[in-house]
Amino acid sequence: MARAARLVWVDRVPLAFGLDWVPLLGDPEAARAQARRQGASHRVVSGDPPAALGLARGLPAGLACWSAADLLARRHPRGTVACVLPLDDGTCHVLAAHEGVALARADRAYPDADLAGEAIEALRQAHPKLQLLAAHAGAGAGAPGLLEALAGEAAGRRPLEPVRRRGRRLALLVLAAGLGAAGWLRWGGPADAAAAPDPDARADWYAALERTLASRPLHGEAGTRALLDALYRQPARLGGWSLHELRCQPRPDGALWQCVGEYRRQGRLADNRALLRAAPADWRLDFPSLDIARAAWTLSLPGRRPEPRSLPRAGLLARDWASALQAVLPAFPVLRLDAGRPLAVPAPRDAQGREPPLPEDFPRLSVRALRVEGPLRSGALLAPLARAVSWHKAALTLAPGARPDVRASRLMLHLEGTVYENRS
Repeated sequence: MARAARLVWVDRVPLAFGLDWVPLLGDPEAARAQARRQGASHRVVSGDPPAALGLARGLPAGLACWSAADLLARRHPRGTVACVLPLDDGTCHVLAAHEGVALARADRAYPDADLAGEAIEALRQAHPKLQLLAAHAGAGAGAPGLLEALAGEAAGRRPLEPVRRRGRRLALLVLAAGLGAAGWLRWGGPADAAAAPDPDARADWYAALERTLASRPLHGEAGTRALLDALYRQPARLGGWSLHELRCQPRPDGALWQCVGEYRRQGRLADNRALLRAAPADWRLDFPSLDIARAAWTLSLPGRRPEPRSLPRAGLLARDWASALQAVLPAFPVLRLDAGRPLAVPAPRDAQGREPPLPEDFPRLSVRALRVEGPLRSGALLAPLARAVSWHKAALTLAPGARPDVRASRLMLHLEGTVYENRS
């Protein structure tokens, strides 16, 4: 059962604790609809631009109140900060923010300081540079502290927005009336007079879906590890030639991947014959210039056709899977997940060239574009998270002058793929 938020009054300002925070992956305006679906009483978006949606439940409808987690995030727009606030009922509440956005795994209450400390350490694992803020500015019991500072921030901020309900029954009646009128106007008579749907329409649509899904196999964890292993095995130096870049992408039929590596001549004694002798037997080499060689070969990756019923639900993906991506963000300079868009299925045609009606039980699938850039060694963090991912491009680039750190390396990985989700 979803937890209820609680109010704490600080200097006559009601602060809300215990919101559920989820990544805001699409249009911020869609947050209102999401809040209604989740049964929230109030909502707030955190970040500039908005990057997280906070959902509160059980708060009074007519009371203006503010999210403590969002006020902390606005107070600290740079870096990663966290705090443990002892509240008046003996609980310890953990708040945290990263780059001005409330963190999804915080805004939680714990019965004692030890459990709250464990929560802080878990956050520190994902954000090693986390700064722990002091709850009190001074040693005295009455000294002003972080709670008072957060209450002071509320003066210039908008309070939580109440979530207004839409009359579901009224909407259904309006929809039914509209459909009835449309049917009458189109067919010139009652709905019963409409032609029955083609019995083969359902089979045609599902066959079209099968073809679409077969062209975009799910690589999942096994396929992702196989792809990364293939990149790891790529020789960086061979016969006096050095790797400059490598690009792989699936062939049009999707059965195999085509890889092309560009090598550059490094030493005076390096020549084409030396590279031909050292190259793997399955490489096809060509030499577009005296100092550049291109090697081409094929790669087989394990993959399977996506099964709509086994794909993650959109809400689960936005809450849990995106939160897992946020946990590995420190290892990648670029980790981008776009808003979902409907999976495009080419419409079938009947014998007269007409598009048959879509079956009522046809799966509502969406896809999200995923783009990753980071050190090759960081790619291993993605494999356990790739259950619903279909990759369609992989590349390695060599950056000899790079200074290695958490987000940089001499071998940089570039991945592009698609994440499936089920909106049925």
